[in-house]
Amino acid sequence: MKNLFFFLLSIAAMLFVSCDRAVSDSDGNTSQFCIPDSLLKNITLDTVQSETVMSDLKLSGKITFNEDNVVKVFPLVSGHVAGVKVSLGDYVQKGQLLAIVRSSDMANYFNDYKSAQSELAIAKKNLEVTTDMRNGGVSTEKDYITAQNEYQKALAQFNKVNEVLKIYGGNSELNGSASSGYMIKSPISGFIVEKNVNTGMELRADDANNLFTISDLQEVWATANVYEMDIPKIKVGSEAIITTLSYPDKNFTGKVERIATILNPETNVMTVKIRLPNAGYALKPGMFASISILFPESKKMLVVPSRSVLFDDNKNYVLLFRKQCDVSMQQVNIYKSFNDKTYMEDDSLHEGDFVVARNGLFVFTALKKL
Repeated sequence: MKNLFFFLLSIAAMLFVSCDRAVSDSDGNTSQFCIPDSLLKNITLDTVQSETVMSDLKLSGKITFNEDNVVKVFPLVSGHVAGVKVSLGDYVQKGQLLAIVRSSDMANYFNDYKSAQSELAIAKKNLEVTTDMRNGGVSTEKDYITAQNEYQKALAQFNKVNEVLKIYGGNSELNGSASSGYMIKSPISGFIVEKNVNTGMELRADDANNLFTISDLQEVWATANVYEMDIPKIKVGSEAIITTLSYPDKNFTGKVERIATILNPETNVMTVKIRLPNAGYALKPGMFASISILFPESKKMLVVPSRSVLFDDNKNYVLLFRKQCDVSMQQVNIYKSFNDKTYMEDDSLHEGDFVVARNGLFVFTALKKL
């Protein structure tokens, strides 16, 4: 800190010395100010550019899960919920057990499986006996073909019943005491973002309500309502900046992904959805969000970095740089500043001009003393 103080003090001293040298030459005329070499190495220049003026529409909204990347789990059978193994917000792996339902439907499917299994065993044994008899000349070829067909039918029926049992989450290895168990398992890995089931509930297979909603939360949506007069400012693909109460100093950036095609008849607003990457699962569904959607205005202006604008005596200035010994203060009229850029509403600057964008205060102070 002490070294920095002496460095700045030395620069100021050199500037004042330089100013004194620049006041008059041998003819008594004022000469140009020259930036000392030591300071020249530490300033940064930027170019005046002409750009479309950008603005932002500020909205209030909330964070929700991405409905394009969720799975809703519904009951496939009727029954009694014997146990729920997860809670809202839990992370689950694909195939993890979510709940157990005791169901008469599952008992019927299991009985069908056991019956098909028994019939297959009988058909297989009959085919083996008929094959041995045919080889020994006791049975005819017709008997063998009939036994073979019966075996194929029994095998097809067993496979069908077995697949049905698997679809409904049954386990062919369960014994009779557990054969009515319907195992609800997670179809994907992710977070439980909705849970509408508790132990002891009675389920119906035709119920339209889902039991669980699972999302991986690697991407979320920020949703907001837009008033009718602001609709023309919103486009699919527009950049958006989001902040939350939990992370007030952190900006999350995303793009408008969906715009509703109709207005809410009660509130006369339109809903927009912004897709946001969610590294580290920082954004949680239900969070309130402050949303700024960027949009271009219908005009172009000269623009400079906001850090290059110096305020002094209720006026704004920039430092025009042409060469080391040709630097001047230029008063400017500002239209507005936005996202580290400042737009000019006059013609005091020209596109392509160079301005001092960093460490210009020392130069400005020296120029004021000329």
